[in-house]
Amino acid sequence: MPTRKPFITQYDLAARLGVGQKTVSRALAGEPRVAPELRARILAAAKKFGYRPNQSARSVKSRRFDRVLFLQLVETADSRIDSGITDGISDGLAEIGRSLVIERLVVPDFLAGGPAPRGLQEMMVDGVLVHGNLDPSAQIEVVLASSGLPVVWVNRVLEHDAAYPDDHGGGRLMVERLVAAGHRRIAWFDGMLGFRPAVERHYSRIQRHAGYLAAMSAAELAPRTLSPVKDPGRDGQFEWLLSHLRNLPERKRPTAIACYGSYEALTVLHAAGRLNLSIPDDLSLILAHHESLVAGIRLEVAQVPSEAMGRAAAALLGRRLANTRRTQSVIVPFRVLSGSSVQSPTT
Repeated sequence: MPTRKPFITQYDLAARLGVGQKTVSRALAGEPRVAPELRARILAAAKKFGYRPNQSARSVKSRRFDRVLFLQLVETADSRIDSGITDGISDGLAEIGRSLVIERLVVPDFLAGGPAPRGLQEMMVDGVLVHGNLDPSAQIEVVLASSGLPVVWVNRVLEHDAAYPDDHGGGRLMVERLVAAGHRRIAWFDGMLGFRPAVERHYSRIQRHAGYLAAMSAAELAPRTLSPVKDPGRDGQFEWLLSHLRNLPERKRPTAIACYGSYEALTVLHAAGRLNLSIPDDLSLILAHHESLVAGIRLEVAQVPSEAMGRAAAALLGRRLANTRRTQSVIVPFRVLSGSSVQSPTT
């Protein structure tokens, strides 16, 4: 097994060359106080003996760490965020010469007296990107503000220092795609919109539905929102939708359904199967999702721009780190990914 070379320090170089450590440090830093011949000797020795600067010490001294904390605010320990967001952030930070540190904060645990995020306690990062599904509590806002670090939010609607999807545009885009295919009886399905208090709804549920309503109005079509007004339980949404569609006469049944997300789309697929409705022959289906492949089925999708949003957030933080006091937020558009679940209506 090969032996590992010992680390060479500035003191080692100084001893080998018969000069002081400060002289070595100045030469390596390119300071003009060191004679050109001596600097050349020191640089040659550093290369020969494999000297590497102590990046940690340099970072502490300069207060620049070239690292960014991605703080994920989650409701439970097993909660997950879209990996596309993390990929976009990582790629975006690489473009500005910074690496990514990821930390998850279980919000209920923190509010019950748990520790603040380790990355904010140690202060070994240059800035913070924050993602959470609901607006943060005052305690979290205080912790972030007291760090003194630049903060940019991901997937939160703010005027400044945030990157978020154009969910209103996403809802509108789904209707426009269905109208272009010839549909006029277009329903919106969100299994949680009807009964959840406003403070417990992610803004995307409200905005996508608003986009649907706006597009239906623009097309002079009557909106039809499918959502239970009482909580049927997560497993009860299928039974609710099945009962609702079964009780509609065929001439009033929607020919197309636009869904908030993948869970709703799978519920529609299940209900359609029970009612012997073929997708897309009897019922067209479109949803908001980050990819068109859902449970092995390629569906028509208004793509949630997760990766682009992550990149945009990284770029915003890069501008903040370049001494910009605050930045205008970036709204990232959706786009349609073609699938096999939309066609012209037969009735």
